[in-house]
Amino acid sequence: MTEKAKMLAQDNRHGRLPLAAKRQKLPSSVKDELMKSICIELMTSQITTGKALQRLRTEMLFANQEQYAKMVGITRKALSEIEGDKSKASALVLGKALRGVGLELLVLPRDKFLQGEIIGYKKRN
Repeated sequence: MTEKAKMLAQDNRHGRLPLAAKRQKLPSSVKDELMKSICIELMTSQITTGKALQRLRTEMLFANQEQYAKMVGITRKALSEIEGDKSKASALVLGKALRGVGLELLVLPRDKFLQGEIIGYKKRN
C-alpha cells in the first residue's frame, strides 16, 4: 500500500483527505510574497488579524479550521472566533494561532509615526 493510500485509509472515516495529502508545495518566493502582502494589508488596517490568519491558513497551508487548530494546540471554536474577529482570546492563545502561519504577536503604539520609527530602528540593528 502506498503512503498516500495509507493516509487516505486512516482518514476515510471522516470522508476527507488528511492535511498532508492536500497540502500543495508552494515555492518559498510565493510564500514570502503572500506573507508580505497580507502583512502589509494587516499593518495598513485593510484587513483584521482574524482575516489575515484565515487567509494564511487557507492560502499557504491549505488547512481547514479543525486541522489547523489541532496543529497549533487550540480549539476549533477558539480559532473560529479569532478568524471571525469575535474572540476575547488570551495573548497566549492568539500567539499560538498566529505562530502556526509564521506570524508573531507584537505590541506597537497606535501612532503610525512611532510605528515607523520602531520598525526602522529594528531594521537598522
